[in-house]
Amino acid sequence: MLKFNPPLRDLQFVIHDVLAGANGLAELPDYEDFDAETLNAIADEAGRFASEQLLLVNEQADRVGCSWSEGQVTMSPGFADAWNAYRELGWPSMCAQPSEGGQGLPKLAFSVVSEFLCSASHAFVMIATINHCTSTCLRSSATAELQEKWIPALTNGEVLSSMCITEPQAGSDVGLLSTKAEPDGEGTYRLSGSKIFASGAEHDLTKNIVHLVLARIPGAPAGTRGLSLFLVPKLTDGGQSNGVYCDGIEHKMGLHGSPTCSLRFENAQGWLVGEENAGLKAMFAVMNEARLLSGLQAVGMSETAMQNAWEYTLERRQGRSPQGEQPCLLIEHVDVQRMLLTQKAWTEAGRFLLHWTALLMDQAESHPQIAKRDEAEDLLPLLTPIVKGFLSENAQESTSLALQLFGGHGYVTETGIEQLVRDVRITTVYEGTTTIQGQDLLIRKVLSDGGRRLNRLQTAIRHWLDNHSGRAELLNFCKPLAEVSAMVDRVTRQLIDRYATDPTSVLGACTAYLRLMGHLVFAWAWARMAAVALSQQGDADDDWYSLKVETARFYFNQLLPEIKALELAIAHSPKSLGRLMGASNCSEEKRHES
Repeated sequence: MLKFNPPLRDLQFVIHDVLAGANGLAELPDYEDFDAETLNAIADEAGRFASEQLLLVNEQADRVGCSWSEGQVTMSPGFADAWNAYRELGWPSMCAQPSEGGQGLPKLAFSVVSEFLCSASHAFVMIATINHCTSTCLRSSATAELQEKWIPALTNGEVLSSMCITEPQAGSDVGLLSTKAEPDGEGTYRLSGSKIFASGAEHDLTKNIVHLVLARIPGAPAGTRGLSLFLVPKLTDGGQSNGVYCDGIEHKMGLHGSPTCSLRFENAQGWLVGEENAGLKAMFAVMNEARLLSGLQAVGMSETAMQNAWEYTLERRQGRSPQGEQPCLLIEHVDVQRMLLTQKAWTEAGRFLLHWTALLMDQAESHPQIAKRDEAEDLLPLLTPIVKGFLSENAQESTSLALQLFGGHGYVTETGIEQLVRDVRITTVYEGTTTIQGQDLLIRKVLSDGGRRLNRLQTAIRHWLDNHSGRAELLNFCKPLAEVSAMVDRVTRQLIDRYATDPTSVLGACTAYLRLMGHLVFAWAWARMAAVALSQQGDADDDWYSLKVETARFYFNQLLPEIKALELAIAHSPKSLGRLMGASNCSEEKRHES
């Protein structure tokens, strides 16, 4: 069975020592009294809940899973108790305003709590945290009447919610969605159509469920420009069915405790959220929050995988050590150390990126200085696809390495490692695949403004380098950081030139560019963490800080060199090959002939 020890020391190091998160929040009018002690207390309680209760739920969620019968979904054993305990702790109301029945806490608090929950149970997070995203959407786009009716219920957990986007014929191409929404003459709409892959769209945790549904009104333009967003409750105000039916749940590779539902809407009453034909604009508030959650899931599960692998290598004896002792502990093998440090490098820099992004969300929302608010608003669109795409891809390697370190014991169910490998796989797929994140980053966030937002990030990195390059002990971190920064500028200029003459020619470079940008952020993260750790060496936690510095060296020496291959791949990125389709057709013809 998996174990989870909340990484409180590393969390405090990242947020307080490196990011100065409490100081950053103190600059915001709403959080002047939110100090480091408060955030630490929240982390302590979230860690206790995750390790003592959710971890048990996670095992049952995978082994027993959800069940569907006649339109009803029953959650796995212990799920309802965990949800009720989560509500009693006040977690659903964290970021809601006091006027909505919430605690008015910053998004940084939400990211801290959610990371620990993700480490303990991915399935639980899929149910428990979506209300935060839904409430954000309603605040930004819904009418005052809809907000007053539904946000308090979402805040206290009386109702839960789901996003209903995907349809069988559409997949990630939302422009092909066909669910219809007909005005009923009473200020509302009647929705008809089918949705698939709707996480948490049916369950037995709450009586009512609020669905956010993308659909088309009569006469809407084709493609994404013709989509509108609707709020559709499962039940009417009188408690009757609102024409929303669950026709089944998916049988999946992993994440068995989260019901992924097929929904059918038959003349279901819905309320418009935002403007007609502007559904994607309204939905982006949900999707951006959900992409942060995907990154939290990736890092959370990577942390659990790393912890369990590390403990196993400290106990298991096998093989001969470099000193000739036999049998030795697994951790004495140099390549085992390489695998552990890879996990540590991906996970801990990922933690930096996640909580920095959450802090930027708070600053973009309410910083009193326009310049600071503008900077945060520019950085967030740039970082969000990196959070989703880079962290989720790194988590595939981190969990796979954990299984490798366990050997055959990782491949069997008793250790729980194989569950992590299965559960984390979906993070690269939902909320936009890695390719979609790469296209969003390169085309919409970099090329669309000629690199203006990217320059915001580069300016911050150069400013940091100007202040730290003079420290001799930081040379091995500052020099490669400056090199990757220069490489990103060089590659981006080349792509801007290509985009101007042949826009489609950059499509093959998007995924590689996403990884290059991920390394830029990680190189900055590890340089900053190394600088702080080096300044703290000699304290009581000297070994802890020394290992942090060694991990930074490992990242720069062993993982960052990937950028050289990425630069070459981007320079020679593939164009569309019609021959692939032709080869497929020829193969089909040959099969028929035979």
